[in-house]
Amino acid sequence: MSDKYWENSAIELDKMTVKQFLDKLTDENWHNERLVIEAIIDGRASIMQKAMLIWLQHETYGNMPQELIELRHKLYDEMEEE
Repeated sequence: MSDKYWENSAIELDKMTVKQFLDKLTDENWHNERLVIEAIIDGRASIMQKAMLIWLQHETYGNMPQELIELRHKLYDEMEEE
């Protein structure tokens, strides 16, 4: 990607709230990246580890099997319990 793309992305990101940024990740189908960022915001090491494992498995498989999607949903539920 060109330097101009990254420059425009940085300017756009600078104008967003965290929620807008997270919503943009979802809109662009970056669900697992959003999960990792939300896990970091959550701050619990166990949540961060699980989020990273889900992301890494998705990267390894090259797709998102239903079982992995269910694990992601369970992790979101776990984050909401706090």
